[in-house]
Amino acid sequence: MSQNRNSDDPVTRFNAQVRAVGGYFTSLTSVGEVPEYVSKLASTMNAKRIAVSGAGLSSLMVPKHLNPYDIISLSNMERADFFGALKSAEIGVSYADLGVAETGTLIAATTDELDRLVTALPLVHVAILPRSKLVFALDDAQKQISQLLKNTSAGVSISLISASSRTADVGGITILGAHGPKELHVLLINQNTLGGA
Repeated sequence: MSQNRNSDDPVTRFNAQVRAVGGYFTSLTSVGEVPEYVSKLASTMNAKRIAVSGAGLSSLMVPKHLNPYDIISLSNMERADFFGALKSAEIGVSYADLGVAETGTLIAATTDELDRLVTALPLVHVAILPRSKLVFALDDAQKQISQLLKNTSAGVSISLISASSRTADVGGITILGAHGPKELHVLLINQNTLGGA
C-alpha cells in the first residue's frame, strides 16, 4: 500500500472502504442509539423479524423502538426454534470483534454456529463495532485474533466480512445477496465501553 498509515485516519479510511464495496457506515455516539437505527432500517424495508447474536445484545434490543418487531435470540428461544425462526429473519444484528481500516473488513469470532448464522442468513446484516476495536491493518489484528483464539476453550469460528454477499458467476453480472446478506450496515460506536460487548 502506497499510503502512509500514520497520516491516514483509521475511521475515515474504514468508512471509505466500507462504502467502496457498497456497504453503509454510520458513526454513533453510544450503543444506546443502535435500537433506533435498527428500527428505522426495519421500517424502511418492512421487516418483521430481527435476529440478534449474544445475550448482551439481546437485552439492548428491547426498547420501545423495536416493539412492533419479532426480536429473536438464543437467549429467548430454544436452539431448534431459533434456527427455524432465523431462516425468515430479514435483519441480523451482531457485534464485531475487530475492524480493519485499510480494507473495511470486520472480524467476528463466534463459538456457536447459530450466532455466526445471524451474520449470514438474514437479508441485511447490521454489525456493531466499538471504536476501540478498529485497527489500521490486518497485521495489527493478528495479535488480537490470536488472543481471541487462546481465551476460548470451545471451538471458535473466525469470520472476515468485507462486504455484502455477491457473485458474478452468471454472465459476469454482479448479483448481491447470492450467498448471504444483500446489505451490510456497520455502526461504529464511539463510547469507550459497550455493555454486553
